[in-house]
Amino acid sequence: MNLSTPTSLTFLGTADAVPEAGRDVASFVVNGTHLVDMGWYSTAQMFRYGIDPLKIKTIILTHCHQDHYLGLPQFFFYWSQRWRPEMGTPSLTMIGPEDMLKVLEVTWTFLLAERYPEFIWRPDVHIIEPGEPYETADYSLSACRTRHPVDGRCYRFVDHRNGVAVGFTGDTAYHEPIAEQVRDVDLLLHDATFPFDYPRKGLDQDGHSTAIDAARIAKMAQVRTLMLMHYQLDRCEESLRQAADIFSNVSYAKEGQTVEILPAQG
Repeated sequence: MNLSTPTSLTFLGTADAVPEAGRDVASFVVNGTHLVDMGWYSTAQMFRYGIDPLKIKTIILTHCHQDHYLGLPQFFFYWSQRWRPEMGTPSLTMIGPEDMLKVLEVTWTFLLAERYPEFIWRPDVHIIEPGEPYETADYSLSACRTRHPVDGRCYRFVDHRNGVAVGFTGDTAYHEPIAEQVRDVDLLLHDATFPFDYPRKGLDQDGHSTAIDAARIAKMAQVRTLMLMHYQLDRCEESLRQAADIFSNVSYAKEGQTVEILPAQG
């Protein structure tokens, strides 16, 4: 284990379900190779922020609402056009809830993949269930359910190079079991879709959180750092001030931002 090697996260987008001018929806890349959710423009955003799409080894889906997988056809098409035989057989693992199987089926249908030999390969698919960890040489991954209208996952990602742990909720209403899933992580990325005073009934119905909800989970879980994702720009500064009263080490993730995390000392 190399304690001087940081875990890096690059944010391809941080907006909620619909992109805005200059902002894509929530998606990020860990260590240049592990992509979490696939926004509207994720492949183009990788070019913009210095990440090679051909180096992606893993795609992790938090859930299968459209804004979290809309970029899959573009990504697979790019691979089909840029992968060369001398590079070997494409190797890509996709991890997520069972809904992912249907998404992949319709993606290949949309691409008319059966007509083109460059689409003969398929990603390895792993359906992750709560309480069933997934492990590779590079990282380990575990999940719990979120509170959302479709089957969602909150993940705990542990980088085997340095022991850094990152939690990411995807979309969720306030859900206390998440605190146990992400306990003591070095960084928690939490849904903060709506302003701090949004009606609780609406939050529970839509399956989303406020910055205050995220701060409560971060405090309960005793995480080192909290970053807010999947948010609207409207009133976000006011919401941040409210959240900071509960958990001080909090900020909004920003599109194009790269953060580097070293393990806690001592």
